[in-house]
Amino acid sequence: MSHLLAIDVGTLSARAGLFDREGQLLASASASFELLTPAEHHAVYRMDDIWQAVCRASTDCLAQHPELASSVAGLAFDATSSLYIEAEGDAPLDGGGDVICWMDHRGEAEAAEIDATGHRFLDHVGGSLSPETNLPKLLWLKRHRPAAWARVTGARDLCDELARRATDTDRHSVCGLGCKWPYLPGEAEPWCQDLLDRLGIGELTALGHLGEKPGKVGEVHGVVSASASAALGIPWGIPVAIGLIDAEAGALGVLGRDYQARMNNLLPMIGGSSTCYMPFASDARHVSGVWGPFRDAVFPGYWMHEAGQSLSGTALDAVLNHHPASPGKASGTLHLQTAERILKLLDEEGASFAATRHIVPDWLGNRAPLGDGRVRALATGIGPETGERSFLEAYYATARALALQTRQILEHLNAHGGYAFDSVALAGGHLHNPLLVQLYRDAIGARLIVSDAREPVLLGTAMVAAVAAGFHADLFGSLEAMAPEQKVLDPDPYWQQAHDAAYRIYLTLFKTRNEIEIAGRALGALPSAQLSGAL
Repeated sequence: MSHLLAIDVGTLSARAGLFDREGQLLASASASFELLTPAEHHAVYRMDDIWQAVCRASTDCLAQHPELASSVAGLAFDATSSLYIEAEGDAPLDGGGDVICWMDHRGEAEAAEIDATGHRFLDHVGGSLSPETNLPKLLWLKRHRPAAWARVTGARDLCDELARRATDTDRHSVCGLGCKWPYLPGEAEPWCQDLLDRLGIGELTALGHLGEKPGKVGEVHGVVSASASAALGIPWGIPVAIGLIDAEAGALGVLGRDYQARMNNLLPMIGGSSTCYMPFASDARHVSGVWGPFRDAVFPGYWMHEAGQSLSGTALDAVLNHHPASPGKASGTLHLQTAERILKLLDEEGASFAATRHIVPDWLGNRAPLGDGRVRALATGIGPETGERSFLEAYYATARALALQTRQILEHLNAHGGYAFDSVALAGGHLHNPLLVQLYRDAIGARLIVSDAREPVLLGTAMVAAVAAGFHADLFGSLEAMAPEQKVLDPDPYWQQAHDAAYRIYLTLFKTRNEIEIAGRALGALPSAQLSGAL
């Protein structure tokens, strides 16, 4: 019997999963790598570190079933929307890195400059370009590190660089190009070359193979090379799929069977370090404050939006890492213990627990519905308390804010995107946090759907590998054959009512924060006292 290997590269680790043709996970393993932060708003990696972690995860996974390694018939990668920079000589990034992490915000000023052009490309990113996309980062690199830029010979989405290392073939995925670059797959001339020329970075499309037609997700990128075969522990010559971004893989893993009939009603949600909401449609819909529409991002001929929260799981990590009463640094065990302590207090105290602690959870900008990477969070109810209860309230207020903003995003998509979402399918690490699952069940204003898939992101990537291996004609075929069983979690009426009240508070805070942001920017635009002649 043939099997599939899926590899997912997240923010801090690589994971590998071995699947059978029906989508059952037989083994999995993970390996970590280092995230470097050489300056404020800079986050980078070393690509060799990531590749070594990928190889460790793969070999550790296959070691659990060594008799099956030779039966692997297809491989696919997903990865965060991080950006690999190929350059001659030394590493091109500060700190010795050559990969810019997805959450790097060095390009905030460049993103605002692109917004000011009013280019039609902005209609495909919700009207405002996020600094988390690739163009602002590359503009920053060219302008602030010109010597390093002069040595750059290529730039690839992380999933494409992983496939290149596995095959020695340099190709790009339309998923990455269409979602993170000024590239419009539905047009005869997809690159927005006039925008690049206007910004002074017109040479970008001549780097490497960026100017060539990209592959669609699930097509064959190449075959496993002899060196990669030895490093990954899989057969030489098997097909490697054109890959995809990790959020898109997670969406595939939770959509379920008969998805085409439910497309306008089911919202896939992938909760990890960040959270992504990934609706699909057969037509192009332009929604303010929401990235997209992106054609061919996953399903050829279909359009995708991506709404999101830049820091979600990472925000909960921060409470554990920085609160004076935290039991320790963030870990899966401490998240679970903290969630269980809070759930016990909620059972005892009801909605009175942390009733005045509320947050607008935009620690690294707002992806949706505002679409502004410069705004920041707003919190209420903060006092001098530093004890255990203060810690638990801070954790709960953060988690509740994430759920309430999820409701706001869903309502925004329904009101402005022609969707009719009444169900949300959850994937990712948030499934392992019982407090988050309960909040999503009760607070988002829609039915929460969960599946029995232990690793839905890896499952989605295995579906992609299945197409490259020839098991299925397309991704819809993989979905029908490999999707897990799903179940609906019904909301608790008491907590549904309580979170309705909290949502009204959240909306008030959101409006107030936006007003403060506008006023603050006006204040910041005033000339200095010296320039104005006041001194």
